[in-house]
Amino acid sequence: MISIDPAWQGDVTFYELVYGTWLTYGFLVLMWERGLRVTLPEWQYVLITFLGASFYWVNHYFQRAPFYLWLLNGYTLTFLIIYFLVCVRPQARSLAWKIGATLTAVLFTVGFIGFENIARAGVKRGVDEFWFMLTAYFGFLALIIWRGWLPYRRASR
Repeated sequence: MISIDPAWQGDVTFYELVYGTWLTYGFLVLMWERGLRVTLPEWQYVLITFLGASFYWVNHYFQRAPFYLWLLNGYTLTFLIIYFLVCVRPQARSLAWKIGATLTAVLFTVGFIGFENIARAGVKRGVDEFWFMLTAYFGFLALIIWRGWLPYRRASR
């Protein structure tokens, strides 16, 4: 059985990922729908957020591995290509708009890291990680109501 060297493990923890994910999902939706004025199918928001959250694997399990930068850069390139192909390329917009929209992947990443660091900073200041997990679960519930239940209720009227 192949095992991962525990010495490679990074500092990113699960509560940071969970806390950052729900906020990042909302940020991504607002960035596209309000900033870029494009409404994507919900599965695309889910896919991009999932791929962004998957960086956790790289940063948690391999942050101190000798090949970390190769893995991080390869995953980043893959993420950018998928972001472009799934979200940007299908839009009938100008080249300048497409370049700008592709660069929102950087804003997405910075936002994700920032949201995760809110939880990290809180725990470093003495707030138990439980509260960040609890907030995240209520945050996911709010996302479900906002993106799923409310539009369904409006459409069924």
